[in-house]
Amino acid sequence: MIRLIRNTLVMAAAIGFGGCAYLGFHGPSIQSHQDMHQGFREDKQCLSCHHPDEASAPPAPHPGFTGCLKCHNDDNAAQQ
Repeated sequence: MIRLIRNTLVMAAAIGFGGCAYLGFHGPSIQSHQDMHQGFREDKQCLSCHHPDEASAPPAPHPGFTGCLKCHNDDNAAQQ
């Protein structure tokens, strides 16, 4: 029982501190489809296609978040 509680707390901390990327749940980089994402430099551009209500691209599971390009754009990640 103690092991279960400890494992649950570790998972909660990992999600809390590292988010989905830490656990490997994060989506692919926009670099995997460069031709479709040319010139995209703002989160609102991402959500214009990936918002769940739009349906023209795979929907973002977190449309209220900001920082799409912070995690999904390899160019930005390399600069940080």
